[in-house]
Parts: sequence; C-alpha cells; structure tokens
Amino acid sequence: MRRRGPLPLLLGVAVAVVVAGCGAPRGTDGNLVDGWALPPAPSYVAPRAGQCLNDPGFTAFERPDRASATTVDCAREHTVEVVATGELRDPPVWDSDATRTVYAACDASASAYVGGDWHTGRLLPYLSVPSEQGWRGGVRAWVCGLAEAADDLFLPKQTSEPLHGRLRELALGCVDLDGGDLTADGFYRSVDAVLPVPCAQAHDTEFVGVWAAPAGAFPADAQALNATVSKACFTQVAAFMGVTELQLYQRKDVYTFWDGLTAAQWRLGDRVAHCFLNVSTNTPLRTSLRGLGTKPLPQG
Repeated sequence: MRRRGPLPLLLGVAVAVVVAGCGAPRGTDGNLVDGWALPPAPSYVAPRAGQCLNDPGFTAFERPDRASATTVDCAREHTVEVVATGELRDPPVWDSDATRTVYAACDASASAYVGGDWHTGRLLPYLSVPSEQGWRGGVRAWVCGLAEAADDLFLPKQTSEPLHGRLRELALGCVDLDGGDLTADGFYRSVDAVLPVPCAQAHDTEFVGVWAAPAGAFPADAQALNATVSKACFTQVAAFMGVTELQLYQRKDVYTFWDGLTAAQWRLGDRVAHCFLNVSTNTPLRTSLRGLGTKPLPQG
C-alpha cells in the first residue's frame, strides 16, 4: 500500500505535461480550423453544341454514366457529338415525365442538327442528365448528342467525322444481319447484329423506312407487338419495292425484318421502329431493291 502513495503527485505532473503540450506554438492563435478554406462545391461545365465527347461504353436510350464521358477535340476519335444542352427544373429521375420532356427536345434538336429525322440515319441518341449527387451539388445541365452507329443495335462507333448536316451521307441503307442459327431456308432465327454496309457489298437486308407506334404503355405481349410492327413494316416494304401488299405476299422471296422499340427506348417516349426488307442468306444482294416491282431478285 505504501507504494501507491506517490501516484497522485505523478498524475499531477503527467497532466501538467499534457496541458503544456497542448499550448499554442508561437505565431499561431490556437484555432485549428479558422484558417482552412472550405472544399469547393461540386461543379459541372456542360459542353456546347458542336463539341465532342468520348464515352464508348454508352448504349442508346440507356442512362449514361456522365463521369465516364470526357470532352475531346472533334478531330480526335470520339463517340458523341453534342447537339443541344439545357437545364432541368426537377430532380433527374430517369423514368419520369420531366426526362421524357427533355428527350423530346433532344430528339427535335438532333434532327435539326443533322438535317432531317435522325432515326433514318446510322445514328444513335445520347442523353445525359445529372446524377442524384450532382443534383444535390447544384448541377442542372442536361446534354443531348448523337453518335454514329457501329451497328443498328444501339452501339456507338468511334469516329473523327462530323455529324452536323450530314444525314444524307449517313442515311441508313443496306445492312447485313448476323445471328447464331440459320434455318434451312437461310434465315436467322435470332439476330445479334445489324451491320450497315454499302449496297454494292453482299447483304441480305435493306432499310425501307421508320414506323412510330401509337402512345400508350409498353406492350407486355411481345408476340402481339411483333405482329403489329411486322404488319406496319410489311406495308412499307411493299411501297418501297413498288408492289401491292398482295404481290409482295405472293413473292415468297422477300420478307420483313424490324428492330427498335425496346423497353428502354419506349421509357423515354421514343416509339420508332426501323423497317427492313429481308432476303435469304442463300440469295445475297449486291444492289438496292427499291422499285424492283415483280421482277426476280437480281443475281448476286
């Protein structure tokens, strides 16, 4: 017990040392925070129309990750050319009337930028809105752009060519399908890629026009949707070839193919499908079938 006698004195010395160690050094006021600058607020400088972005990972009609897009010189390879920007008034919920309103403005701006309905070109839309974190930090800008399509299934192409006013050059024409399984007649059971090619190159499919579905909820019945769109595109194929629908039905060598109208596309208010004529891979084409009428298919 006698060994504990000095402890109060030692503790007192220790406390004195600690207190002394917390004293302010010369030339300071002892306040550790009043001289520190606050971190800057989050900021985002939206690109201007005509500028270019590189965002190779985006898919048409899906919400892109704005952090993955970098502004680049348009003379360098890029995926997106900006056609319009604006500001949101409401928080950026992707599946919302506010975003659909912005997409409608983007759609109109894109067509004006290239000189006609961009849906008829080898083009894909790009729409970026602020993230929730960006919105809380004060970011309000939306960015609308176009990308040249690497294929017709919504993937962008790296390019250094401009898009402004070039719809005629970028018009969707002949394409070649690719899939995993062919029927005995030479048709794909499912399609994995729709590759734009020059019409003088061997191909099995040709773009004939677009068709817009009426407004409403996204069709839950895929077979019913296919039947509706196929019928609408069949009418367009007949007009493209210069025959009646009965004459087209009687040919038995030209069929209908369509793509588009995904749930993601519909969610933004875009209900446009691409319509194509399609022939067997056993009888590849090397020219357009526009105005062919009832004549036999040209020999490849």
